[in-house]
Amino acid sequence: MTPQQWMLSVCFLLVSGTINLTLLRSVTCRTFGSGVIQPFKGLGYYVRSNCPFTLTRFTHNRVEYDITIQRGDNGLLVQVEITMNKVRTVLQNGSILVEKKRFVLKYESTKLVLHLKKTACIGNLISFHIFQYGIYTRLRSSLLPLSVTWRSVPGGIDSLWVRDLKSEYKTFVFVYFVQSNKQQLITESTLNQETCQTRDPVFVTNRVCREFFSYTLECLQVKTPHYIQLCEANFYSYEKSKYVGCAFFKEIALHCGNNSYVWQKWRAITKCAEPTCPGDLVYKEEGDAFIPSCSNPNPSFSGQAITSTCVCPKGKVLDDHAEDLHCVSVPSCPCVFSGRTYLTGDIRKTKCQACICDGGRWHCSENSCLGGCHIEGQFVTTFDGKKYVVPGKCTYVASQGLNWTINVEFSGKHASIKRSASLIIYTEWFRYINTKSLTNFSHFLDRALVFWQSSMYVEVHTSFGMKIQVQVSPEIQLYITPSGNHTGMISGLCGNNNNDTTDDFTSSSGIIENSPEPFALSWSVGPCTPNIPPTCINTDNEIFADEKCSVLNNPAGIFAKCHGYIPTDQFHTACILRTCNCGTSLVQCLCVALGNYAKACASLGVELGDWRKATNCCEHLKMQIQK
Repeated sequence: MTPQQWMLSVCFLLVSGTINLTLLRSVTCRTFGSGVIQPFKGLGYYVRSNCPFTLTRFTHNRVEYDITIQRGDNGLLVQVEITMNKVRTVLQNGSILVEKKRFVLKYESTKLVLHLKKTACIGNLISFHIFQYGIYTRLRSSLLPLSVTWRSVPGGIDSLWVRDLKSEYKTFVFVYFVQSNKQQLITESTLNQETCQTRDPVFVTNRVCREFFSYTLECLQVKTPHYIQLCEANFYSYEKSKYVGCAFFKEIALHCGNNSYVWQKWRAITKCAEPTCPGDLVYKEEGDAFIPSCSNPNPSFSGQAITSTCVCPKGKVLDDHAEDLHCVSVPSCPCVFSGRTYLTGDIRKTKCQACICDGGRWHCSENSCLGGCHIEGQFVTTFDGKKYVVPGKCTYVASQGLNWTINVEFSGKHASIKRSASLIIYTEWFRYINTKSLTNFSHFLDRALVFWQSSMYVEVHTSFGMKIQVQVSPEIQLYITPSGNHTGMISGLCGNNNNDTTDDFTSSSGIIENSPEPFALSWSVGPCTPNIPPTCINTDNEIFADEKCSVLNNPAGIFAKCHGYIPTDQFHTACILRTCNCGTSLVQCLCVALGNYAKACASLGVELGDWRKATNCCEHLKMQIQK
């Protein structure tokens, strides 16, 4: 076969341009060693080339998938390009680059998967996950059952598989691309194109190949002479490379299966040593692809296979909270809360409850603080803890029960509550309209007690146990604590207080919405148009907000004492969005946002000190109170 003919074949050796998946079921295309190609269908063959070429290319539902590979002079794959749904991933020099951003895989793969899920996307559409899979790395598409698996070794990649094409896609058709000549092949690829060569395979008798295949007769039968030739071509000029030869032998042993004679003998015959594992991990020829860890001692991923892997010694799990790959017994696992590590027996306390670490799990006392609903500008936290943003500057039903309703009216200019919040009990109203005195409340003391808690807060305690706190300066914000006997009997922007976040977005018509916008709009009083921008709309304000809101994350700053109790990420995001879309008073919006984190910390009994002075919010507060 000529060099060009070798290059033409790639993963498909077919006359037709399509393959129906109903015929394929679960199939695999493999390339390993110094140039062996095992196509989806048919016998394997050998390509000796350091030129880039397309391993496979196809389209599904107008989404293009393309995998291009290139070998180095050492025979190993030195660069692989995987393009899925317009997201380009490059494997090179032991690194993974997704859209030119470099990632380092660790054995605690769950965190990395979540991180990459956010990175490897177009719009809101996640296209794939990348994770450790035994001694291999796997990229799995979320748009169809396709995965790419590879093993990195010093100098490159010694084996790569494209697999997992399931039969449920009965109408899915592969449209593959075959290069018509070498020039087209090179110009189609973005890999290194400067100097490359494609040579005819050389078949030189190799003693190890002959001995190895004497143990595969029951498996390969009449195909044995063909694979001996592949082995000899694979070895030629790479006799001193342990990765080129051992990758070939392992793939043939895998093909024959773990019940075959060669599977038990192949390492002894070929002198291929077992891979070394990092840290405390030990190699296992057949084991779980995902390592039991302190965070997940019993991983039960769907379709988990047995594969070559590195695992902890029997009776131990990976401490995935430690810097190194350290194995511990489950009772010795540490716990983590808000980025801080606690050892077994350590206790953390808040004003509401105490928790003790026990073998990687928190055991907590009953929470003595009732959950509350917070409406802080456009940012709402439901009774059950779900956070979202209201879409429009409208009037909403914040919460309602059998005989009472709480309404909030937003300003027409800014994403904040207008100087008006009302509580209706039966047919009587409490209505707060300014910050001066309590004379603006209608009083009926048999049903509620209304009083100033401080110069900034008004409180309402109802006869049926509900408490409402109204922050009156510098912006109106609402904090509602429901009565214990109203669980699941209330509705509105604040949800239903049934300890289940999955139904918090229950609309006024009783439908559970998937997103906050239709849910919030259903609780508007009168017409409501979404007009609160979901992102920053002023670049200068965004720069100011990004700089000033960073004080929340400062590990040595005034808010650091609370980091171990309440994560800052959502408060930081809210701070930037509130401040950058503020009207004329950026400092006011900033200080309100910082104050919301301080208030949340205070609710757990965490004393921050004079955070207003540390953030220059004192003078602004004084001016607001004097108005």
